[in-house]
Amino acid sequence: MSAAQLRLGQIPEPARQPVPPRSRVVVRADLLPAVIVLAVVAVLGLPLGWLWSRVAPPEVVGVLAGSTAGQVEVLPLVGQSAHRFDGMATFVLFGLAAGVLTGTALWSLRQRRGPVLLIGAVLGSLAAAWLAMRVGPILADWRYPTVIGHPGQMFESAPVLESAWVVVVQPFGLAIAYSLAVAWNGAEDLGRG
Repeated sequence: MSAAQLRLGQIPEPARQPVPPRSRVVVRADLLPAVIVLAVVAVLGLPLGWLWSRVAPPEVVGVLAGSTAGQVEVLPLVGQSAHRFDGMATFVLFGLAAGVLTGTALWSLRQRRGPVLLIGAVLGSLAAAWLAMRVGPILADWRYPTVIGHPGQMFESAPVLESAWVVVVQPFGLAIAYSLAVAWNGAEDLGRG
């Protein structure tokens, strides 16, 4: 800035830097693949529920002595009530593993990386966890049918899921795995090319 410009109160404009073009989110082209991912990921809830029904431990219970033929009361044996937690923990770990593996697999779809695919995958994962939560106990009931017998008889009771909050673990695992891949990539276009 020269002395004459300072006296006249003129301030020169700074040189303008060229602004790099911003990558934009492609919604229309990614919408159909995101819906397909949603459907495919949601169907994964069926084998997840089946696997849980095979692995979750049953609870050994006994028929109470005061039970009548019309109304059977059962009581878990000592130490068996911990299997209620074991069943839920097994479901949570399966859901977390399924979410992380799904998020990692979806990152390999290089041409469709982005928020639209992530939203479709998270919704599909939520549907998969809900489906597994519904199907798993039904399959477990078929595996361990309720035996109505005489007082003192012991039998294995099917594992149960006592909280519906277990459905949030699978989408959480997927979102974390996918977000870590995005952060690791660091490119504005996520390497879509």
